[in-house]
Amino acid sequence: ELAVLLTLLGAARAFSTCRSLDMETARQKRIEAVRGQILSKLRLSAAPPAPENPPPAALPDDVRALYNSTRELLRERAQLQPPEDPDDYYAKELHHFTMEPPGEGE
Repeated sequence: ELAVLLTLLGAARAFSTCRSLDMETARQKRIEAVRGQILSKLRLSAAPPAPENPPPAALPDDVRALYNSTRELLRERAQLQPPEDPDDYYAKELHHFTMEPPGEGE
């Protein structure tokens, strides 16, 4: 009986139309579908090529000096300003309204 059962199981497996699901392939297909939807919303036919990182160009000395002097000037101005008082944020006047209980003063 066991041999017959194993033979039938093998035959049933051969006739099965179900394939095992490859999660990585399904994930890649889903990513491509989302990418296609985004490109169609943007009315683009394809994604732009990835930018290559060119080596940083050397800054001219006058540009670097201007940047450094501006940075120093801003640092000096920040040191000259008095620190902000947190009480300046809140209202300085206090308004007090006396409330009478209902029924009195009518």
